[in-house]
Amino acid sequence: MNQVIATPSPDSKKKQYRFSKRGDSGGCNFDPERGTFQSYSVNVGERKIGDKPFIFLHEGPVNHQGPKTTVLAAGRLQTSAAFKIYLGDPTSDYDDYDRSLAWEAMDIERPESAWSLDFPDADLRREFVWKKTKHIAVDGVDKPSRLLARNWKLTSKNDPDEILAVFTGDSGFSRGRGILQINVDWGAHFEQMVLMTLVCQFLKHKQPTRQGNGLFVAPPPVGVAF
Repeated sequence: MNQVIATPSPDSKKKQYRFSKRGDSGGCNFDPERGTFQSYSVNVGERKIGDKPFIFLHEGPVNHQGPKTTVLAAGRLQTSAAFKIYLGDPTSDYDDYDRSLAWEAMDIERPESAWSLDFPDADLRREFVWKKTKHIAVDGVDKPSRLLARNWKLTSKNDPDEILAVFTGDSGFSRGRGILQINVDWGAHFEQMVLMTLVCQFLKHKQPTRQGNGLFVAPPPVGVAF
């Protein structure tokens, strides 16, 4: 395995997360590559038919002791090639989460994956696009490996030349590892959406279980990976 080693960036706005999958479950961790800031973990259940959430983004590491805080959840829209990302914790209301939580769609039908987010403080709504890249990498890496298909950059539709975030995968046999670098400080909610939409990029080809009946898929107990 050739692990990406990033050098520290002089730009204090930038954050680098070490992304690592946990086995074949689709669950993963986002840990600070350097510095001290919030880490996150993701649990992934079986995808059911319908738009019920099966991906859960939590604050803190997977082995965190005590209750976990779920900040985002995601399911798949049944009739289109899109994820449905719930802006909050759907486990707080099993019966009415679809009506009680706001959500955003992430369109994955095209080679580019598009999503949007409101910024209430600035009275703005921005549109974003994850694109494959062969030339842009995290700081300290000249170019991403051409052997990997999972190298992406995040841009804004309003300003496609500005690189808001970039994911550079480790080369070799470690297809589930790499570094996510976020280049702007637009608040925790934007940052969490970047993490969740990156996970959706990895899971865009996950198929529903044959016996799926659309029932709510609760997150696993703390410390348990699927």
